[in-house]
Amino acid sequence: MFGFVKCCSSYRLAFFLIIIAVLGKVYQNDIVQLLQIGAARYLNRAANERAESVPVKFTETRDSIFTAEQLSTYNGENGAPIYLALLGAVFDVSRGIKHYGPGCSYNFFVGRDASVSFVSGEFEHYDPTTADDVLSLKGNDLIELAKWQQFYEKEYTYKGKLIGRFYDEAGQPTVYHKKFLVLLDEAKIAKAQVDELRNRYPGCNIEWSEAKGTRVWCTTTSGDGKEREWSGYPRKLYNRDNKNFHCACVPEAELNDPMFKPYDNCADRATECFYRV
Repeated sequence: MFGFVKCCSSYRLAFFLIIIAVLGKVYQNDIVQLLQIGAARYLNRAANERAESVPVKFTETRDSIFTAEQLSTYNGENGAPIYLALLGAVFDVSRGIKHYGPGCSYNFFVGRDASVSFVSGEFEHYDPTTADDVLSLKGNDLIELAKWQQFYEKEYTYKGKLIGRFYDEAGQPTVYHKKFLVLLDEAKIAKAQVDELRNRYPGCNIEWSEAKGTRVWCTTTSGDGKEREWSGYPRKLYNRDNKNFHCACVPEAELNDPMFKPYDNCADRATECFYRV
């Protein structure tokens, strides 16, 4: 009895295997497609999960080029970002809205290049024909502008270049820009020379009174306040333009150097002098 049942079971198993084989042959293409679809769904889901765990970084590959009209729209109004230009370089100063927003102290610079005003202090009248014309400025002013640009590069986001005096339509430096860089280098060299002279010849003490006018005098600590072995004699030390001077304390051995000029009505070896402007 048990042998008969076992035999029947074997036949049934064989029969089912035959049926499966036949169905597999008939629906082979459909089965393969189903397996492919399932595998693709699994791989896509795994790829998405892996992608979600990896941060994606976006990097700008080139500078933006702005026309004056385009830059003027970045004025902080109606939710717009706040941009300004300095020496032709455009910066996003939106996070400094308390300084650059509408009605704030530095809003004058927003949406334009008003480089000259950074050193002139002119915040009321804007003339687009002269606002960024920096070549007529003094050397120290050019150095100050370069410092301002370094400040913006450090504190704010650089966005691109403004078509105009400093950059052309392709974003390349103009002849004007190159002239500015030459003058800036000359100004830095001149300043280094002045600084060297100031270190070598300390400044005088100075005071003013209505009765005597301006008094200048030298001591062993005049100038930088550091103690030295000599006091020196007050002399005029002119800048490179020969228009402005400052009082320098000069050692006796160098008083005959032609770059030093004595004060009028002051004895040659006097340690103090008086003059009126």
